[in-house]
Amino acid sequence: MKRYSLVLFLLFAFAKADFSKAQQVQTVKMEQEERVNASDFPKSAVQLLSQITKTDQQIKYYKETDGYLTSYEAKYKRRGRRYSAEFNELGLLIDIEKDIKKKEIKKVAFELIKKELHKIAQQYKIEKVQEQYLINEQNPSSITLQIDNNEFDNYELIVAFKENRKIYRKEMLYSKEGFLIKQRNVKRLEYDFILF
Repeated sequence: MKRYSLVLFLLFAFAKADFSKAQQVQTVKMEQEERVNASDFPKSAVQLLSQITKTDQQIKYYKETDGYLTSYEAKYKRRGRRYSAEFNELGLLIDIEKDIKKKEIKKVAFELIKKELHKIAQQYKIEKVQEQYLINEQNPSSITLQIDNNEFDNYELIVAFKENRKIYRKEMLYSKEGFLIKQRNVKRLEYDFILF
């Protein structure tokens, strides 16, 4: 009977450890990005990109994995702005993100965002801001119109926080009105000491 109890205990312990590990992966951003050739990118994605980028500049192609999911990302410039387009493994466009400056966030939304950030830590630095365009249709003209009309859905921020001499980062997704949708930790970079 003792052996049976021990086996059950060990099975339960391993199952709990695996579940905790899976939960941690979902709340931590630890993507690996690898540059690939256009020939290694889904063909339908390359075709769609050629219709929506409207750029003569080179498009850079990447394959991303977080240990569970694989996706593809294309980075390009258009009208002086940096864009990234994320595709799933089948080549369907998930979203497009456009780099913007912090001062371009709508004032009312930015006030709400700052209040949320102050709740986390008194010292923080917004490192990156993007407008996120969620894609519902795979129609090139609809996608182009959505971007040209600046009909974005969310703001995505990478924020570095400093608390008790420790620096950590979060990727934070806010609605365009400034309400927090989700957040996850980002793996620490090695040059944190020069931020603050």
